[in-house]
Amino acid sequence: MSTGYKTFQDEGGDQVNHPPTQPTRYQSAVGHDPPRYNPTYPPGHTAVAPQPQTIISTYTAVCQPNDYFGLALFVTILCCLPLGVVGLIKSNDVRNRFRFGDIAGAEQASREAKTFSLAGLIIGIVALVLAIIGTIIAAA
Repeated sequence: MSTGYKTFQDEGGDQVNHPPTQPTRYQSAVGHDPPRYNPTYPPGHTAVAPQPQTIISTYTAVCQPNDYFGLALFVTILCCLPLGVVGLIKSNDVRNRFRFGDIAGAEQASREAKTFSLAGLIIGIVALVLAIIGTIIAAA
């Protein structure tokens, strides 16, 4: 029974032709396997293999302390200009110290920014209340 296909000349019946294995880069250049490295050490000397090391990182993530910039700006504009400006300066100092890694200095500047801003806010509120009382008394 014929299938109508012609057989190729290099086809064998049950014989399977595999492609030859690719030579390594060294074999293709030189023609043989590279020599194996087998070091010999002088008497009394031994080879020391490096041991695996464990590295422990103690870095802890630290958040920037609150700089109270919004409070200092509010105090500067609406309440007490001198203490608000000092609060703004301390607020900027918090950011700069934290950026350079001075965490303790940033926390100290944060406390000072809060103190000056709250002092300016209290002085501004007291001044506003006194102004309102003075206006009411003067009008009466």
